[in-house]
Amino acid sequence: MKIYLLLISHERFFLYSDESESSHNEGEGDDSASTARPGLHGWLHDRYSRFKSAWQHADSGAMLWMRRAWDWLHSFAHPDEAMLARLRSARRIDLHHPAARTRDEVGATWQGYLSQQWRRHLIWVSLNGVIAPFAFLLFILPGPNLIGYWFAYRAIHHFLIVWGIRRVRRNVIATELHPMAALDLPIERDDQGKPSHAALPGAAARLDEHVAWHDPAYRTDGAGRPPVMTTPTEPRPIPDQTEKPRDV
Repeated sequence: MKIYLLLISHERFFLYSDESESSHNEGEGDDSASTARPGLHGWLHDRYSRFKSAWQHADSGAMLWMRRAWDWLHSFAHPDEAMLARLRSARRIDLHHPAARTRDEVGATWQGYLSQQWRRHLIWVSLNGVIAPFAFLLFILPGPNLIGYWFAYRAIHHFLIVWGIRRVRRNVIATELHPMAALDLPIERDDQGKPSHAALPGAAARLDEHVAWHDPAYRTDGAGRPPVMTTPTEPRPIPDQTEKPRDV
C-alpha cells in the first residue's frame, strides 16, 4: 500500500493514498480469486457483488433514494478514512516522503498521525456503538431503516480502522520509508484550480477533497461537504465598533 506525504506549503502537509490505484489492483485480484471461492464464502461474495452492482446502477425507486442519502452522509466523513480502512489488509506500507526530511522526522510524523487517528476513531467506535442499538428501534417505522444501518456501519467502519492502525503500530504490518525528491515540491494547481502532484502516478482520486480539508485557502465546488475552518493565524475582519450618532 502506497502512502504519500504531500506538501501544501513548506510548513503544511498531509498523508494521502490514491484510491484509484488501489481499486485497480483490487479489481485485478478479484478476477483471479472469484473462481477460487467455493462454498459459503463464494456464495456470500456472489450475493454481495450482485447487490453492489444493483446499488451502483440504480436509477429509480427506493434504492436510488437510499444511495443518494448514503452518499450525502459519506460527504461529511474525513477523506483519509478510506486510506485508514485499508491498513488492516495491507501487506506492507510504502511511505513515500520528501527527500529533504530525515527518516527520524518522517517516522515521528507517521507515528504521531497513527496515534492521533487511533484515539479519534476509538471515540467514534464507542459513540456509534452506543447509538446503533437505539437507532435500530426505528425498524418499527415503514420503509428502510437507513439511520440504523448508518450508525451500525459507522461503528464497524471505525472498529476496522482502529484494528488496522493497531496492526501497523505494532509492526504486524511493516512500514518502509522511501525518500522522493519530487515530493520536496508542494501541490500545484491547474488553470481551473484543480490540485495535482507530479509524484502521484495514478489518477489522484479525491485529492481535491484532501486539500480542501487541510488548506483553508482552497474550496471545492462539491455541495454538501462541511466547510473548511480557518486557522487561528489567519487575519479575521474586525467589525466596525465606532459609535454611530443616534436619532433624537
